[in-house]
Amino acid sequence: MPPTGLTDHKGSSLGLRVLQEQREVLRQRLIEGATGSEITQAFSDFMDALLIARFREVIQHGNAGVRAEWQQCCLVAMGGYGRRELAPYSDIDVMILTQGNQGEVAGALSTGVFHRLWDLGFQVGHSVRSIAESLTIAEADLAACTSLMESRFLIGSAPVFQEFQRKFERRITNKRAQRFILDKIQEREREYAKFGETVFMLEPNIKKSKGGLRDLHLLQWVGQARYGAGTIQELSNRGIIAIQDYQVLQEAQEFLWRVRCFLHFEAGRAQDILTFEDQVRLSAQWGFVDHPHLLAVEQFMQVYFRHTTGLFDRGRRFLDQAREGTLLDRVRRWWPPPLIEGHFRILENRLTIPTDKLLEVMETPMLLLKLFVVSHRQAVPIDSRILNELSQHMGTMPNERFHTEQVSDLFRNILSSPGRIVQTLEAMHQASLLEKLVPAFSRVRGLMQFNQYHKYTVDEHSLIAVREAERLQDHPGMIGEIYRNIPDKDLLHLALLLHDLGKGRPGDHSEVGQEIAHLTADRLNLSGKERQALAFLVRHHLQMSHTAFRRDLNDPKTIVGFARLVKTVEMLQKLFILTIADISAVGPEVMTKWKESLLGELYSLTYAELSGDTGPSFLVRGRDNVSFEARDELVAILRKQGGEGYSPETDWSEWVNTKLQELPGRYVQSTPVDQMAAYLLAIRSLPIKPTHVEARFNQTLGVSEYVLITSEQTKPGIFMQVAGVLAAMGLQVLEAQIMTLKDGTVWDVFSVYDSDYEGQPPAGRLEEVSQEIQEVVEGRQSVHQMVERRQRMAFGRPFPTGRHPTEVHIDHEVSDAFTVIDVFADDKQGLLFVIAKTLVYLDLSIHMARIGTRLDQVADVFYVTNLQGEKIISGEGCEHIQHTLHAAIEQFLAE
Repeated sequence: MPPTGLTDHKGSSLGLRVLQEQREVLRQRLIEGATGSEITQAFSDFMDALLIARFREVIQHGNAGVRAEWQQCCLVAMGGYGRRELAPYSDIDVMILTQGNQGEVAGALSTGVFHRLWDLGFQVGHSVRSIAESLTIAEADLAACTSLMESRFLIGSAPVFQEFQRKFERRITNKRAQRFILDKIQEREREYAKFGETVFMLEPNIKKSKGGLRDLHLLQWVGQARYGAGTIQELSNRGIIAIQDYQVLQEAQEFLWRVRCFLHFEAGRAQDILTFEDQVRLSAQWGFVDHPHLLAVEQFMQVYFRHTTGLFDRGRRFLDQAREGTLLDRVRRWWPPPLIEGHFRILENRLTIPTDKLLEVMETPMLLLKLFVVSHRQAVPIDSRILNELSQHMGTMPNERFHTEQVSDLFRNILSSPGRIVQTLEAMHQASLLEKLVPAFSRVRGLMQFNQYHKYTVDEHSLIAVREAERLQDHPGMIGEIYRNIPDKDLLHLALLLHDLGKGRPGDHSEVGQEIAHLTADRLNLSGKERQALAFLVRHHLQMSHTAFRRDLNDPKTIVGFARLVKTVEMLQKLFILTIADISAVGPEVMTKWKESLLGELYSLTYAELSGDTGPSFLVRGRDNVSFEARDELVAILRKQGGEGYSPETDWSEWVNTKLQELPGRYVQSTPVDQMAAYLLAIRSLPIKPTHVEARFNQTLGVSEYVLITSEQTKPGIFMQVAGVLAAMGLQVLEAQIMTLKDGTVWDVFSVYDSDYEGQPPAGRLEEVSQEIQEVVEGRQSVHQMVERRQRMAFGRPFPTGRHPTEVHIDHEVSDAFTVIDVFADDKQGLLFVIAKTLVYLDLSIHMARIGTRLDQVADVFYVTNLQGEKIISGEGCEHIQHTLHAAIEQFLAE
């Protein structure tokens, strides 16, 4: 009997208090160690008592018609409540089931029961149906059919419920089972598309993401429809699933139930998203502690992914088993096709191993690799039951048995042939075979990277990186040509597989990865040259992006230094493709046209340095990167619209060549001729109009560009002023190129991302920002007041890792002409303005700036000199710069 107040209409406030007290009791039990199943069942039982008592109360106080009809109806729990899996704040699905047209009692119960649940704050899935109506809707509506399949009798007429069950089994389950199974699988596939195509979502929905509770529900629905066994316990008892699979599923179910209950109690509502904040809290609550190389939250999520991966794999295998094959498939079971390689056979579009060959294959490493080679070559997936057998067996086989030349050759054969490499590697990973060839892969299984930059676990990211490289096989541009021309693609793909395996261990992951590369090379019997190449690619997998995104590519020393590092064109090609694939595998839309252009420019300039040839036509510097036709068109425009004071005999062609030679090639090539003409004409008109601001959207690079052209003597601190305007307008600066031409003209180009617009901003937006820049530079508006006035609210929720340490590094070796300052700090609107303002205060001139990211921090790079145009050499001067910048940033971030 439920506590007083829960069933009384007039005691809503009392009922809510009693309900909350019950939830608090369950929350405390959970904290003290109760299982998730104990909590969900206890809450289900509590609600059973509430509804049964309320049913009786309605009947007792009902009129003669209600009391006469109640034996022709019953109250039924459905859905998760029907399974007795009611989480603390879940919706409740309840149905009033009638024999026929018992409208009077149905109406009274509907009002008395459903309204009471609403009064108590529940979201109620409610219905009043006769047996005939229930069967009709089950035939037409998949969701209703599923819910009815899980119905559970609460109170009322048991014969009515039993009649419904008999008719449902005869009319729905027995006749429509296969259609139901296929429809439910398709429905789940659509959920994957919506809630994540991978098990390794970093903020998963524990119910609907891949590997979540919904996969367990699907298994049980299919089990009920196909075998009449609707729980994993029943399926195991009847031998339909193996005891080992049952244990994996049961442990995953318990883990997810417990997590879900914690989430509900913490939120005080239905909550199924395991957010980063929840992950941090639960990892501490469950006793995980930080290690220097592995955070507590990363350890917790590794356990989470182990359970969800196990659940998903067993579920897929069960679904394959439960599907009925076609007539042709059934015929092939009686007259099977011939063996492939003497040990394998394709049945029902799956590669499998005949029973009499299974033991031999599982005990022979060479045959195991041949299984995956055949799958790769024939483009046929391996039967999930075989993968399960292999996964269970691999733990009994020493890694050393796979250390043979034959196994190595077969593995390299897979890695050498683009098309289905990643599907094959994923199957090997699922079968626990990949870690036999690359033992370090076992340590990163399900290892998350707890930052906002990476979107996948380490093992998933590594496999996706291989996929991104494979996709370049069909890339129509120069990147695809470079990939297709790499002869030893197996080394490239192996490097992608290894490049992040050093994570989760003490030390720099690139250095640890280099050691893993050496060990892997030895295991795979690579030659000395191949060993050296593999180790180089893993050790330096971040170097090309670091150079392209944080260094001045117009500085010859940058290119010479990078060329000396890679040494050969062949190594440059591999490192270029590896970098493209690695960045693309971080997450959707991380590889932008802007980043691709910077990497392409670095590739081209380094190619020319190494070979003496310009090589592939990526963006490069210099006038030779502009076609003769474009230069002639540019000269023609200038002759027609040329500035005052120049005679018709002026050598426009030579003047244009001189100016273009002083500009970065990437900038020249991506600027339309008419736009470049406008910029050059602005230089001519500086005596009349000393400041010129122009804006355009660069389609090639996918960024907005704001160009400021003025004279060197205008005023100091121009970079600070423009940075302040752009910050105040909510624009993210990607790069600032501060160029002073030989005639003293200042030509500043700010490449920015405008997050207020998707794609090209409207012309009005570009004009508005340009006018603000003009007013500030000309002194008609204070940049400090503008920044204060236009302060924006931060909409993104902070990442739950706390503040990262601010770092300021000063480098004298990178450039002969400039001192390079690297700043790493937590991002905040206006940070770039604060840094620029501090550099002005320190009497430093900024000549180039690059704005990027390093995991959860911004990575700002500034090429500076003193006011006399000289590098800062003094040790004390550098320490003063470092200390002042650090203090200013810390003060700003603390505000």
